[in-house]
Amino acid sequence: MRIRRFALAVAGLSLVTGAAAAGQASAGVQSDPRPSTTLGHSAAQTPQTKAAAAACGVEVGAITAAGINSGYGITATKPLTVSNFAPFKLFAARTSSTWYGWRTPANIYYYAGFVLQGSNLYAGAETYKNGTTNPPTTSSKKLGAGWGGFTALTSSNYYVPGTTRPHLFLYGLHTNGSLYRYSVNGPTGPITSYGSAAGYGSFKSITVISETVGYDTILATTKAGALWTIHLPVTAPLKGTLKAVRTTGFKQYDKLVASRCGSSTLLTGFDPTAKTLTVYAMSKANGSKTVINTIGSAPASHNGVTHFLYTGSGSPSLIGE
Repeated sequence: MRIRRFALAVAGLSLVTGAAAAGQASAGVQSDPRPSTTLGHSAAQTPQTKAAAAACGVEVGAITAAGINSGYGITATKPLTVSNFAPFKLFAARTSSTWYGWRTPANIYYYAGFVLQGSNLYAGAETYKNGTTNPPTTSSKKLGAGWGGFTALTSSNYYVPGTTRPHLFLYGLHTNGSLYRYSVNGPTGPITSYGSAAGYGSFKSITVISETVGYDTILATTKAGALWTIHLPVTAPLKGTLKAVRTTGFKQYDKLVASRCGSSTLLTGFDPTAKTLTVYAMSKANGSKTVINTIGSAPASHNGVTHFLYTGSGSPSLIGE
């Protein structure tokens, strides 16, 4: 499986930031900093025919301006149930893709994703050895320069056993108003350009909500607060079909994180001004007919400037459209 090879090979990345504890966990913080849904098992629940059920959950990483990583285990109950991951020193990042996790037979846990630091793209990793609950060893490897104009990243990972057409793509929004796509072949590359398209200058945040053999779908917010889907066939050239989901209501979020909930989507928005997170249950995307129900809000106490999804490399693909 392509993403499994990606995660496992991260163990060989050059160490640039040693493991450093950020102190003992405070009250209300998990003593185990390791996310739990990223071990390859499904985060999906019983398939839903309507908007996502309230029992679903999501795990989100949160990196502060000082490079401290922690995060949230969120269960979409009413009111929300939110547990905090114990913080530890990682590295600063302007934005991040999804971090995928895998456990080896030797009980070593790896989590890996792509991050932007300054104008450089890095593959970052967390390694937990022998099932330890101590802070992980953290590492990264520079994959390329010239990324200073990118403002947001998201990634798709489509794989079904027996398929001959898997794909792992990295998408990026650029200040020149274009959306870029890259084909990813491993933690040290090559990361190959796989097309770009103009006309995305009004967008602020992006998150993948569908990964299929024939297309990916991105959910995006505009700077004015609208919510759109971008349907992107996996074939070149890059050409998106855009549909408006909501015309207002999402301006406050600098980051959206989507996770699968049965046949639907659990959507979490992060408001850096109010320092809150808000969770929505979203039906399969269908333009303005899409059902979006508010589950609830909670404090985003880690003050993260970068948020990203933790998910298992063996988890089901997203099917939000």
